[in-house]
Amino acid sequence: MAAEYYASSFREFKEMGMDELAVSVLKEGLQAHPLDEGLAELSRENGLGDEVRLPAKAPTEQITLEQLLTGSISTMKPQTQRPAEEDEIVPAEFKDPEMNGDEFWSALRSQKLKALLLERGGLIRVSDFLPKELAEKTFATMQSLQPGEWSESNSSLYDDKGQYGDKSASHWFYRYDGDKLDETVREIQSIGSGFFPSFQAAKYETSGNLSAHDDSNYFRVPPTDPNRSKEYPAGQLLFRKIAVIYYLTKDWRQDYGGALLDLHGETKQLLPRFNSLVAFLVPRVHQVEELAAGCPPRFSIFGWFSDTAPYPNEEGVAKRPWLSTMDSRGLR
Repeated sequence: MAAEYYASSFREFKEMGMDELAVSVLKEGLQAHPLDEGLAELSRENGLGDEVRLPAKAPTEQITLEQLLTGSISTMKPQTQRPAEEDEIVPAEFKDPEMNGDEFWSALRSQKLKALLLERGGLIRVSDFLPKELAEKTFATMQSLQPGEWSESNSSLYDDKGQYGDKSASHWFYRYDGDKLDETVREIQSIGSGFFPSFQAAKYETSGNLSAHDDSNYFRVPPTDPNRSKEYPAGQLLFRKIAVIYYLTKDWRQDYGGALLDLHGETKQLLPRFNSLVAFLVPRVHQVEELAAGCPPRFSIFGWFSDTAPYPNEEGVAKRPWLSTMDSRGLR
């Protein structure tokens, strides 16, 4: 890994208040790049002097940053954490990812969303997800939102692009975080029992886009988040595990752009369908095509279900055919 990767990881962990892990990352970086002046300067700037300038270990003794992250974070988690996902059973043959609403809701009465996704290769698309009346009401509400109620989400606005999730993906769209869609958001959140939900609305217009990324990201539960709980208290470190997109645009055409491109294996183009929902296991490489000039607004509600289990390392990802990372695709 490049020295800058260790430096940026050190800064990110420091910002999250994870000082011990930050120092461990810096130590590993200097073991891998003992002559790098940037890492040495970072050590001095943070009052560490030469204490982290340890002699490089033999290659057979090196640990990877993924192993370091997984090991360090596992010591921080409460006893009620979910077990590692080594007990997942890979189906002999994946089922069709296309479902209708009745089939989907019936399936959720006997199994959880993650198990359903595992059966179907890591991604599902559900047609007629919500009752027609609620879908129409939600669509009308989104159309009625005033320009001042939308906030621009643009990657160029970030000072630090970061290494994970939204920050590392070039994007431009408008975001709504208000409470006018709460009824629909509650319906969406209900499908992710046992997970921590985070959802918002989006409006893409001409030139809106989201470049290839895998949605991997970790964060701490904000102290004011209404979804915090005894299981997921403020400050708890969480990892995105399931991504969900609920589409609310009618009569979308291919020439408008704006399709979801699933880049896991052979590229698949998923056009937005009114009252349809797409869910997939994270990490999974995907992007949103740039919207063409003259297209109507593309409305959706999107977000993630997260939990406390860290991501598997690259070897672990390779054992799970339903996951794909930017690293494994050579895209980062």
